[in-house]
Amino acid sequence: MTNYILLEILLVLLCIYVHTKVRNGVHMLQLEYYKNDRYCNWIRKNKKIAFSLRDILMFVGTIVILINLRVGLIISILIALLLLLSRNIFKEKKPLVITGRVKRIFFTEILIFIILAILANIYVECILLMNIVVILAYYLVIAINIINLPIEKLIQKKFVIKAKNKLKQMRNLKVIGITGSYGKTSTKYIVSTILNQKFNVLKTPASYNTKMGIVRTINENLKPTDQVFVCEMGADQVGEIKELCNLVHPTIGMVTSIGPQHLETFGSLENIKKTKFELVDALPEEGMAILNYNDENIKSMTTSKHKITYGTESSCNYYAKDIHITEFGSQFTIHTKEGSELEVSTRLLGEHNIINIVGAVAIAKELGLTDKEIQIGIKLLKPVEHRLELKQYPNGTIIIDDAYNSNTKGAKMAVEVLGRFTGRTRILVTPGIVELGDKSYEYNKNFGKQAASNCDYAILVGEKQAKPIWDGLKEENFDSDKIFIANNFEQAMKKMRELMDGNTVILLENDLSDNYL
Repeated sequence: MTNYILLEILLVLLCIYVHTKVRNGVHMLQLEYYKNDRYCNWIRKNKKIAFSLRDILMFVGTIVILINLRVGLIISILIALLLLLSRNIFKEKKPLVITGRVKRIFFTEILIFIILAILANIYVECILLMNIVVILAYYLVIAINIINLPIEKLIQKKFVIKAKNKLKQMRNLKVIGITGSYGKTSTKYIVSTILNQKFNVLKTPASYNTKMGIVRTINENLKPTDQVFVCEMGADQVGEIKELCNLVHPTIGMVTSIGPQHLETFGSLENIKKTKFELVDALPEEGMAILNYNDENIKSMTTSKHKITYGTESSCNYYAKDIHITEFGSQFTIHTKEGSELEVSTRLLGEHNIINIVGAVAIAKELGLTDKEIQIGIKLLKPVEHRLELKQYPNGTIIIDDAYNSNTKGAKMAVEVLGRFTGRTRILVTPGIVELGDKSYEYNKNFGKQAASNCDYAILVGEKQAKPIWDGLKEENFDSDKIFIANNFEQAMKKMRELMDGNTVILLENDLSDNYL
């Protein structure tokens, strides 16, 4: 009886310990969009987290169990307690969202624990299996994800069919697809705000740009009175934009940019170009492709579809001219395809937002909005949260919050905005740019070089992320005494508070999620 109780205590402790590791693994899986290949890549880059040598201690207890059951169980319990109490507790920046899918993963995990517990009660030697699970807990997440895949596909299929049927019933709904390596979310917000002056507009919320995010938006938010659906379309693999187009069937497709974002998963810039133009290829014959011709990668692409170009060059159908940019916004004139001109001003920061506004105006004019409606829409524009969002604190400190994401062009423009705040102490806080594959060092070093002339202090987050930015700063003779490396954002914020005063402006450029730090 005593041995039985000891065995059950050991099994409970091991299950709890494994679950703590599985939970963190599920968190990373969720951040990697439940894709096993991306999750495996995370494990490869974070071996010290995924594999802990101290877990091998459990085999000591198992060996003793085979010699003396009671002594072995006691030793195993003590080791399991030690592992559990001394485990790494991760402070999550973006908490695990307990969705239906996560609940199903945990349910499958419990079933596996029950099976292993039954086997261990029948054959005590099966404790060895639990030891293996302890060591490979992060890989257990992959196995569970594969086991649950047929169920997940059935559930997703049900929701997709519901969304498609809902769209079919709204034959007059105008669907605008927006894709690009960056600028999608900001442009979506600009387009919908302007179009709201004439139409009832639904847009995908926040950064909902995946298939199931779009499906959820349609099923939960699309109303019979909606006239326009502005749909952000994201992808990190070839074919994903085409799949989204087959779902919503856009008649207007806007490509904001093409660059090395997600180069790690796409494999090449050519694959990125091909994928972004899946939106243009999917447009019907009467459809319109709205293309940013300030982007050389977009300009190099050809299409037989009706295209409307926008940018800051006079060769574009719609372009901005007489641009006056300050640290608090911009004033400029938009020249339209018809030859008319609109004088506008905006609180949005950065040249890229001027270009985004011009693209939105192109769509608005094509859909029949008046100049007055467009100008009112532009006046109503506010910075999108965490995207060059200007915040002023009572003590005079200015924060430029560009923390949502970072890309090569966006990061360059962000530090240029920081550079405009002459007369203030300018502080850059950044972990750099991710998902650039083999180009990571090169692009981050260039970012460091761009930052050198636009900031007075640089706080770099994450030792492995900091090296190329440091090299770029130093190549431009930036003072090394004004470069600080923080292990995490907590340390970075502490250093930032030490440097800031009423005459400080701080750029928060990129805030990496837990799977990158």
